[in-house]
Amino acid sequence: MIICEVGLNHQGDEQYSFEYVKELTKTKCEAITYQIREDSFYENEEYKYLKLPFSHYSKLISTTHNNGKKFGVALAEHSLIDECEGLGVDFYKVLSWDLKNYDFIDNLLKTKKPIYVSTGMSPVEEIEEFCDRYSEEYFTDKITLIHTQLSFDVEDVNLKAIPFLDNFSPFPVAFGNHCENLNVLYTSLAFNPSDIFMYIKNRKDVKHIDERHSVRLVEVGNMITDMIELEKSLGSAVKLKIEKKDKYLIQNVEDN
Repeated sequence: MIICEVGLNHQGDEQYSFEYVKELTKTKCEAITYQIREDSFYENEEYKYLKLPFSHYSKLISTTHNNGKKFGVALAEHSLIDECEGLGVDFYKVLSWDLKNYDFIDNLLKTKKPIYVSTGMSPVEEIEEFCDRYSEEYFTDKITLIHTQLSFDVEDVNLKAIPFLDNFSPFPVAFGNHCENLNVLYTSLAFNPSDIFMYIKNRKDVKHIDERHSVRLVEVGNMITDMIELEKSLGSAVKLKIEKKDKYLIQNVEDN
């Protein structure tokens, strides 16, 4: 899936928030995610304006489902699982600092919904421990790892970690972008991630909390269309005889 992350870029404004969902449902993205942070985060004077009323998520999910797309929540407030289930959340994202919070992950798995677990800056040893704990077949159908580096710099993206994780992990591996060079999203296609998470921002006159690595809302539709088209270029990893020829290209080669 191509998953568009509004995250906290709704700015705590219900009308602004709904604008994201309204426009994203017109694109070829397959899912939308929001982030719900822990209570202590919203108690901070700097971030308290970012808290949306819980009833607002019900409207977002209804609109998303009515347009044939899925709605996920990156949930940092562990006490809200039951409330999210009541809203009809389709899947959950586990933020990187909760990779070792097994009680929380166990509770998410009890919902029988898919969960995406961000590996962030976790060392290989922690990821291996996670994989060992949840390697039973039942869990492998529910869990996807997300490779992401919490850095804006292109040299830190390390896309080769996707096949590296794929080789020893029993779970699919997705890619989550935090790089401000958005072309990385196109490059990631070559490493066959199971899913791609891309942050979205809206108006230019607003400074969003995830500003630097987000795709502008008006550009998302074209970008996703390009990604879907470019994925076709990856082929099958087998050199095949192609019957269809471009006669002008062939003639030029033969003449030379």
